[in-house]
Amino acid sequence: MTEMSYNQFQQFRSLIYEKLGIAIADHKQQMIQARLKKVMGYLGISVYDDLYKCLLNDKDNKCWSIFVHEITTHKTDFFREYNHFNFIQDRIDFILNLNKRIELNKEIRVWSAGCSTGEEPYTIAMILKEVLAAEISIKILATDISPQVIDKAQRGVYNLQLEDIGDYFKSRYFVVKKDGLHIKDDIKKLVTFRTFNLMEPFPFKNKFDIIFCRNVMIYFDIPVQEKLTIKYYDVLVPGGLYFVGHSESLANREHKFNYIQPTIYSK
Repeated sequence: MTEMSYNQFQQFRSLIYEKLGIAIADHKQQMIQARLKKVMGYLGISVYDDLYKCLLNDKDNKCWSIFVHEITTHKTDFFREYNHFNFIQDRIDFILNLNKRIELNKEIRVWSAGCSTGEEPYTIAMILKEVLAAEISIKILATDISPQVIDKAQRGVYNLQLEDIGDYFKSRYFVVKKDGLHIKDDIKKLVTFRTFNLMEPFPFKNKFDIIFCRNVMIYFDIPVQEKLTIKYYDVLVPGGLYFVGHSESLANREHKFNYIQPTIYSK
Protein backbone atom coordinates (compact mmCIF):
# COMPACT_ATOMS: atom_id res chain seq x y z
CA MET A 1 0.00 0.00 0.00
CA THR A 2 1.44 3.37 -1.01
CA GLU A 3 1.90 6.33 1.32
CA MET A 4 -0.91 8.84 1.43
CA SER A 5 -0.08 12.08 -0.38
CA TYR A 6 -0.67 15.46 1.26
CA ASN A 7 -3.45 16.20 -1.24
CA GLN A 8 -5.17 12.95 -0.32
CA PHE A 9 -4.80 13.80 3.36
CA GLN A 10 -6.43 17.16 2.68
CA GLN A 11 -9.34 15.43 0.95
CA PHE A 12 -9.99 13.13 3.89
CA ARG A 13 -9.44 15.93 6.39
CA SER A 14 -12.06 18.08 4.64
CA LEU A 15 -14.51 15.18 4.52
CA ILE A 16 -14.04 14.44 8.23
CA TYR A 17 -14.62 18.09 9.13
CA GLU A 18 -17.64 18.47 6.87
CA LYS A 19 -19.41 15.30 8.01
CA LEU A 20 -18.19 14.82 11.58
CA GLY A 21 -17.11 18.31 12.67
CA ILE A 22 -13.71 16.93 13.76
CA ALA A 23 -10.79 19.28 13.10
CA ILE A 24 -7.62 17.42 12.05
CA ALA A 25 -4.32 19.30 12.44
CA ASP A 26 -1.59 19.18 9.80
CA HIS A 27 0.72 17.14 12.00
CA LYS A 28 -1.89 14.36 12.31
CA GLN A 29 -1.33 13.04 8.78
CA GLN A 30 0.51 9.91 9.94
CA MET A 31 -2.19 9.13 12.51
CA ILE A 32 -4.95 9.51 9.90
CA GLN A 33 -3.00 7.39 7.45
CA ALA A 34 -2.65 4.59 10.01
CA ARG A 35 -6.38 4.66 10.76
CA LEU A 36 -7.31 4.73 7.08
CA LYS A 37 -5.08 1.71 6.44
CA LYS A 38 -7.13 -0.24 8.98
CA VAL A 39 -10.34 0.80 7.23
CA MET A 40 -8.94 -0.23 3.85
CA GLY A 41 -7.81 -3.56 5.27
CA TYR A 42 -11.34 -4.30 6.52
CA LEU A 43 -12.85 -3.34 3.17
CA GLY A 44 -10.25 -4.96 0.91
CA ILE A 45 -9.32 -1.61 -0.65
CA SER A 46 -5.68 -0.82 -1.51
CA VAL A 47 -5.90 2.68 -3.01
CA TYR A 48 -6.74 5.81 -0.97
CA ASP A 49 -8.69 7.35 -3.84
CA ASP A 50 -10.88 4.25 -4.00
CA LEU A 51 -11.64 4.57 -0.30
CA TYR A 52 -12.57 8.21 -0.77
CA LYS A 53 -14.93 7.28 -3.63
CA CYS A 54 -16.42 4.52 -1.48
CA LEU A 55 -17.18 7.04 1.26
CA LEU A 56 -18.80 9.47 -1.15
CA ASN A 57 -20.95 6.78 -2.79
CA ASP A 58 -21.64 4.47 0.13
CA LYS A 59 -25.10 3.09 -0.55
CA ASP A 60 -25.27 0.43 2.17
CA ASN A 61 -23.38 2.47 4.81
CA LYS A 62 -20.82 -0.32 5.44
CA CYS A 63 -17.85 1.73 4.25
CA TRP A 64 -18.93 4.81 6.19
CA SER A 65 -19.65 2.87 9.37
CA ILE A 66 -16.17 1.32 9.49
CA PHE A 67 -14.57 4.64 8.58
CA VAL A 68 -16.38 6.53 11.36
CA HIS A 69 -15.49 3.89 13.94
CA GLU A 70 -11.77 3.99 13.12
CA ILE A 71 -11.51 7.77 12.78
CA THR A 72 -13.21 8.58 16.08
CA THR A 73 -11.75 7.97 19.54
CA HIS A 74 -13.52 5.67 22.02
CA LYS A 75 -11.65 6.12 25.30
CA THR A 76 -13.97 5.77 28.30
CA ASP A 77 -14.26 4.17 31.75
CA PHE A 78 -16.78 3.63 34.50
CA PHE A 79 -16.80 6.58 36.94
CA ARG A 80 -14.42 8.51 34.69
CA GLU A 81 -13.89 12.03 36.07
CA TYR A 82 -15.65 10.92 39.23
CA ASN A 83 -16.11 14.44 40.61
CA HIS A 84 -19.16 14.80 38.33
CA PHE A 85 -20.78 11.76 39.91
CA ASN A 86 -19.79 12.97 43.37
CA PHE A 87 -21.49 16.28 42.53
CA ILE A 88 -24.73 14.48 41.69
CA GLN A 89 -24.54 12.35 44.85
CA ASP A 90 -23.55 15.17 47.21
CA ARG A 91 -25.76 17.90 45.75
CA ILE A 92 -28.88 16.12 44.62
CA ASP A 93 -31.03 18.46 46.73
CA PHE A 94 -29.42 21.44 44.98
CA ILE A 95 -30.11 19.82 41.58
CA LEU A 96 -33.76 19.13 42.44
CA ASN A 97 -34.22 22.66 43.77
CA LEU A 98 -32.61 24.17 40.68
CA ASN A 99 -34.85 22.12 38.40
CA LYS A 100 -38.32 21.68 39.91
CA ARG A 101 -39.51 19.74 36.84
CA ILE A 102 -37.85 16.51 38.02
CA GLU A 103 -39.92 16.06 41.18
CA LEU A 104 -43.01 17.68 39.63
CA ASN A 105 -43.08 15.25 36.67
CA LYS A 106 -41.56 12.35 38.61
CA GLU A 107 -38.92 11.78 35.92
CA ILE A 108 -35.38 12.79 35.03
CA ARG A 109 -34.21 12.92 31.42
CA VAL A 110 -30.47 12.66 30.75
CA TRP A 111 -28.47 12.67 27.53
CA SER A 112 -25.01 11.10 27.34
CA ALA A 113 -23.66 12.55 24.08
CA GLY A 114 -20.66 10.65 22.74
CA CYS A 115 -21.32 7.69 25.03
CA SER A 116 -18.80 5.32 23.40
CA THR A 117 -19.13 1.75 24.74
CA GLY A 118 -21.64 2.69 27.44
CA GLU A 119 -19.64 3.07 30.62
CA GLU A 120 -20.71 6.71 31.11
CA PRO A 121 -24.49 6.28 30.77
CA TYR A 122 -24.47 3.13 32.88
CA THR A 123 -22.52 4.99 35.58
CA ILE A 124 -25.07 7.83 35.42
CA ALA A 125 -27.88 5.27 35.77
CA MET A 126 -26.27 3.68 38.83
CA ILE A 127 -25.67 7.01 40.53
CA LEU A 128 -29.19 8.30 39.87
CA LYS A 129 -30.59 5.00 41.12
CA GLU A 130 -28.68 5.61 44.36
CA VAL A 131 -29.80 9.17 45.01
CA LEU A 132 -33.30 9.60 43.56
CA ALA A 133 -36.55 8.57 45.14
CA ALA A 134 -37.93 5.31 43.71
CA GLU A 135 -40.96 7.03 42.19
CA ILE A 136 -38.81 9.20 39.91
CA SER A 137 -38.45 7.56 36.50
CA ILE A 138 -34.90 7.61 35.10
CA LYS A 139 -34.66 8.02 31.32
CA ILE A 140 -31.19 8.15 29.79
CA LEU A 141 -30.50 8.61 26.10
CA ALA A 142 -26.97 7.54 25.12
CA THR A 143 -25.71 8.36 21.63
CA ASP A 144 -22.55 7.85 19.64
CA ILE A 145 -21.71 8.14 15.96
CA SER A 146 -20.13 4.67 15.83
CA PRO A 147 -22.56 1.74 15.38
CA GLN A 148 -19.86 -0.65 16.64
CA VAL A 149 -19.53 0.98 20.05
CA ILE A 150 -23.32 1.27 20.36
CA ASP A 151 -23.58 -2.49 19.76
CA LYS A 152 -21.08 -3.15 22.54
CA ALA A 153 -22.84 -0.72 24.87
CA GLN A 154 -26.20 -2.41 24.31
CA ARG A 155 -24.69 -5.78 25.23
CA GLY A 156 -23.53 -4.34 28.54
CA VAL A 157 -20.73 -6.86 29.08
CA TYR A 158 -17.36 -5.64 30.38
CA ASN A 159 -13.99 -7.07 31.31
CA LEU A 160 -13.45 -5.17 34.53
CA GLN A 161 -11.19 -5.38 37.51
CA LEU A 162 -12.88 -4.88 40.87
CA GLU A 163 -10.97 -1.64 41.48
CA ASP A 164 -12.54 -0.13 38.36
CA ILE A 165 -15.96 0.00 39.99
CA GLY A 166 -15.62 -1.00 43.64
CA ASP A 167 -17.15 -3.90 45.52
CA TYR A 168 -20.41 -2.09 46.34
CA PHE A 169 -21.33 -1.23 42.75
CA LYS A 170 -20.13 -4.58 41.45
CA SER A 171 -22.38 -6.52 43.81
CA ARG A 172 -25.38 -4.23 43.37
CA TYR A 173 -25.44 -3.55 39.64
CA PHE A 174 -23.45 -6.31 37.88
CA VAL A 175 -23.77 -10.05 37.38
CA VAL A 176 -20.48 -11.98 37.22
CA LYS A 177 -20.33 -14.47 34.33
CA LYS A 178 -17.55 -16.31 32.53
CA ASP A 179 -17.37 -13.77 29.72
CA GLY A 180 -17.22 -10.74 32.03
CA LEU A 181 -19.35 -8.50 34.20
CA HIS A 182 -22.89 -8.03 32.90
CA ILE A 183 -24.88 -4.89 33.68
CA LYS A 184 -28.06 -5.95 35.49
CA ASP A 185 -31.30 -5.60 33.57
CA ASP A 186 -32.76 -3.03 35.98
CA ILE A 187 -29.93 -0.67 34.99
CA LYS A 188 -29.89 -1.57 31.30
CA LYS A 189 -33.58 -0.73 30.95
CA LEU A 190 -32.89 2.85 32.09
CA VAL A 191 -30.66 3.54 29.07
CA THR A 192 -31.66 3.82 25.42
CA PHE A 193 -28.76 3.65 22.95
CA ARG A 194 -28.87 5.25 19.51
CA THR A 195 -26.37 6.12 16.78
CA PHE A 196 -26.35 9.86 16.23
CA ASN A 197 -24.11 12.43 14.55
CA LEU A 198 -23.87 15.60 16.62
CA MET A 199 -23.50 17.60 13.41
CA GLU A 200 -27.09 16.74 12.48
CA PRO A 201 -30.07 18.82 13.69
CA PHE A 202 -31.22 17.77 17.16
CA PRO A 203 -34.57 15.98 16.68
CA PHE A 204 -35.69 15.83 20.32
CA LYS A 205 -39.33 16.55 21.17
CA ASN A 206 -38.69 16.55 24.94
CA LYS A 207 -35.92 18.50 26.59
CA PHE A 208 -33.29 17.13 28.97
CA ASP A 209 -32.61 17.79 32.64
CA ILE A 210 -28.92 16.88 32.37
CA ILE A 211 -26.55 16.65 29.42
CA PHE A 212 -23.16 14.96 29.62
CA CYS A 213 -20.87 15.84 26.71
CA ARG A 214 -17.44 15.07 28.08
CA ASN A 215 -14.15 14.79 26.19
CA VAL A 216 -15.97 15.25 22.90
CA MET A 217 -15.58 18.98 22.26
CA ILE A 218 -11.77 18.66 22.27
CA TYR A 219 -12.00 17.18 18.77
CA PHE A 220 -13.86 20.21 17.38
CA ASP A 221 -12.64 23.70 16.52
CA ILE A 222 -14.08 26.78 18.24
CA PRO A 223 -16.86 27.52 15.70
CA VAL A 224 -18.18 23.95 15.94
CA GLN A 225 -17.87 23.98 19.74
CA GLU A 226 -19.91 27.16 19.96
CA LYS A 227 -22.61 25.87 17.60
CA LEU A 228 -22.92 22.67 19.61
CA THR A 229 -23.03 24.55 22.91
CA ILE A 230 -25.96 26.62 21.63
CA LYS A 231 -27.74 23.43 20.52
CA TYR A 232 -27.18 21.80 23.92
CA TYR A 233 -28.52 24.91 25.67
CA ASP A 234 -31.64 24.84 23.54
CA VAL A 235 -32.50 21.21 24.40
CA LEU A 236 -32.03 21.64 28.18
CA VAL A 237 -34.88 22.61 30.48
CA PRO A 238 -34.46 25.76 32.62
CA GLY A 239 -32.33 24.74 35.58
CA GLY A 240 -30.85 21.84 33.62
CA LEU A 241 -27.19 20.90 34.02
CA TYR A 242 -24.45 20.63 31.41
CA PHE A 243 -21.29 18.62 32.18
CA VAL A 244 -18.12 18.90 30.08
CA GLY A 245 -14.79 17.08 30.37
CA HIS A 246 -11.93 18.15 32.63
CA SER A 247 -9.83 19.20 29.64
CA GLU A 248 -12.72 21.32 28.34
CA SER A 249 -14.18 24.67 29.30
CA LEU A 250 -16.68 27.24 28.08
CA ALA A 251 -14.23 30.02 28.94
CA ASN A 252 -13.65 32.28 25.92
CA ARG A 253 -16.56 30.63 24.11
CA GLU A 254 -19.88 32.22 23.13
CA HIS A 255 -22.55 30.70 25.40
CA LYS A 256 -25.50 31.48 27.69
CA PHE A 257 -24.85 28.98 30.48
CA ASN A 258 -24.41 29.87 34.14
CA TYR A 259 -21.15 28.71 35.71
CA ILE A 260 -21.55 26.45 38.77
CA GLN A 261 -18.04 25.07 39.17
CA PRO A 262 -15.28 23.92 36.80
CA THR A 263 -16.81 21.73 34.02
CA ILE A 264 -20.37 22.08 35.40
CA TYR A 265 -22.88 24.62 34.06
CA SER A 266 -26.61 25.28 34.29
CA LYS A 267 -29.28 26.82 32.07
